[in-house]
Amino acid sequence: MNKQSDPLSVLKAVKDKLNLSVEIELIEGCYKLQSDHQYDKDRDTIRKMKALVEEQVLERVGGNLI
Repeated sequence: MNKQSDPLSVLKAVKDKLNLSVEIELIEGCYKLQSDHQYDKDRDTIRKMKALVEEQVLERVGGNLI
């Protein structure tokens, strides 16, 4: 797979092209989570993905979500 077809590279390029304020670490974390568990029959990636996003939000705004 070349760099242009690498899904993570494509996600980063789209972020840059659209000038999105999403942190690279969040994109990388979500991609890694999905790719690590894509073949797990009983994966729970949605809950883990939500936790990654909530953690990023807390880092940006500080405080607690509850």
